[in-house]
Amino acid sequence: MFTIFVVKSLCIDLCLVVLSALILTGCGTGIDAEVVDLDLSTARRSADVSDLAAVLSEAIDAQGRLAPAGLARAGKRLDAQLRKMALAGPTATPDLYPTDASRRAYWYNARAAWSMKLADLAGCRGQSCPPNARRRPFPLDGRTMTLDEIDSVLLADARRSGDFRLAACAPGVWADYAPMPRKPFSADDFPGRLTEMLNRLVTDEKRFVIDVEGKRVCVTPLLWDCRDMVISFYHRRCGRCKVDLITAMRLHLKAGAEWRLRNALGYTAVRQEARMELVTTRRKMFFPGSVGKIER
Repeated sequence: MFTIFVVKSLCIDLCLVVLSALILTGCGTGIDAEVVDLDLSTARRSADVSDLAAVLSEAIDAQGRLAPAGLARAGKRLDAQLRKMALAGPTATPDLYPTDASRRAYWYNARAAWSMKLADLAGCRGQSCPPNARRRPFPLDGRTMTLDEIDSVLLADARRSGDFRLAACAPGVWADYAPMPRKPFSADDFPGRLTEMLNRLVTDEKRFVIDVEGKRVCVTPLLWDCRDMVISFYHRRCGRCKVDLITAMRLHLKAGAEWRLRNALGYTAVRQEARMELVTTRRKMFFPGSVGKIER
C-alpha cells in the first residue's frame, strides 16, 4: 500500500512539473503551437496585392504606425490577402515570383500583413502585446511558417547577396522592426524602397533608440544580426581599418538619418531586447476652449 501511494505521489508531482513547464513556455495557452486558421476553401493562387494595398492605406499612417481602428475596419480585406498568400509564394508558385526582386517583395508584403494579423488576433488594441503573440504559425507559401522563419529567409538572402538592408528593413508593427509601409512592395520598386526603409528606420526614435544618457545606440535585432555585413561593406569601400557599426552605417544613409547617427558617434551599439510594444498612432486630444485644436 505504501509503495502504491509513493508511485501515485511521484506521478502527480511529475504531471505538475510537466504542466508548469508547458505553461512557462507558452504551450499551456496554446498560442505557440496553435496554427492560425484560415478558410482556404475558396482561395486562389494569385500574386495580386490589391487587398493589402487597401489595408495598408487604412491601417498604417505616414510614419509607419498602426492605427488599430483602421485595422479593424479593414479586417476582411486583410484576410482575403492572407488567403492568397497562403497558396501562392516563391516555393508554392515559383512561376509567379521569377526574380529576386519579386520574391523579396513577397516576403516583405507577407511580413507586413501577418504582423498586423497576429497583433489583431492577440487583441492588441493598445500599446503592448503578450510575449507569445507573434510566435503563432500560419499558412503561407503553401506551408506553415512563423514571423521568425520569414526573418530567417530574409537574413539568409541578405548574407547571400551581401545587402544587409534585405533583413534589417523587414517591416512590422512592433517597435523592434522597421516601420510599416503605406503601400505594398513590388518587383519594380523594391530596390529603391530599401533605401527609403533604412532611412525611415534610423530616423524613427521609437524603433531606433539613441540613449544619450547611457551613450548607447539600441539597434533592432535584425540589424544587429547583420552588423558584420555593414562593417565588411565599409572595409570594401573605405579600406580596412577599425570601425564600429554606427560609423559604418553612415555610408548608407541620407542627410536626416546620417545627421542623427553623426550625433551618436562614439556611442556603443547594443542589441535591443525583444520589444512587444506596438508602434501605434497617437490618440487625438481635443482641448476645451480651443475649437478645432488637436494634439497628435
